[in-house]
Amino acid sequence: MIVRSAGTTSNTNLINGITSQQNRLYELYNKINDPNQLKYQNISENPIDAADLLRIDKQLSEIEAYTKNINDARTQINQQDSVFSTIVEKLQRLNELAIQAANTPSGEEGFKACAIEMEQITQNIIDLANTQYDGKYIFAGTNVTTQPFTMTDDGSIVYNGTPEGNSAGYQRSLDISDDVKIELNSAGDSIFGTYDSQDPTKSSGLFKVLGELNAIMNTTPMDNEAVKNELDNIQDGIKHISQIQAKHSSTAAKLTMTENILEESKLTLTSKHAEIGEINLPETISELVQQTYAMQASMQAYSLISNKSLLDYI
Repeated sequence: MIVRSAGTTSNTNLINGITSQQNRLYELYNKINDPNQLKYQNISENPIDAADLLRIDKQLSEIEAYTKNINDARTQINQQDSVFSTIVEKLQRLNELAIQAANTPSGEEGFKACAIEMEQITQNIIDLANTQYDGKYIFAGTNVTTQPFTMTDDGSIVYNGTPEGNSAGYQRSLDISDDVKIELNSAGDSIFGTYDSQDPTKSSGLFKVLGELNAIMNTTPMDNEAVKNELDNIQDGIKHISQIQAKHSSTAAKLTMTENILEESKLTLTSKHAEIGEINLPETISELVQQTYAMQASMQAYSLISNKSLLDYI
């Protein structure tokens, strides 16, 4: 009996074809049922796309870190803004009291009442200058674990934080984008100054104004004219704090602008990542259906060949 090799070859080809179709169906089925619906399970399937996906993942990770920094910076800057707003309110009340003391019609008693409230306001402002965020003093420069301002028994106001002129720097910063940093603070002495009751020439800034004003208010006899001479200095202090607050407001606006840019980049990268690395579900389902029909046709063809009479092989 002579067996025709063509029949054996056809059988082998059909079996190989069915096996290949089964593998493809299995692959499509897994992709459709994968929660992440990934296009590639292994880098070797498409090294070029895999490299692009790794690059995009890295960029998305960086954006996530930058966004976290922006949120952290915004919280700190908002807290500083709140502190400045409260200080300006306190200074405006101090200004009212100074005007009253400079022109008081109530004599010594009225003058002393103003002095007591002024001292309270000064202490309030020192407390605000010692504000903490997340357990760190926000106006201490880089020396965030040390209370920046203390008042001594003689009324001096001392700065214990990192000074503005420190050669190693006093600013804390956060990266909010590639090659973009945001400064979170200023040195406390540059914002509030200091006051030396023993040597006023060593004093500076807002605390010099408050220290000298309190000294005047506690001088006997009362000196209305000396108080009046301090009114312009109080206004300068209000202006100074307001200018710093405006600077922080511009920083907050920069944060928002950068955040919007990062969000747009994130959307673009996420879309690109999905395009490269995720299956097109409708197309994949359609291919699954087509592969199912093709395998059914192959199996029918194999069945027909297998059922042929032995005479066909003689």
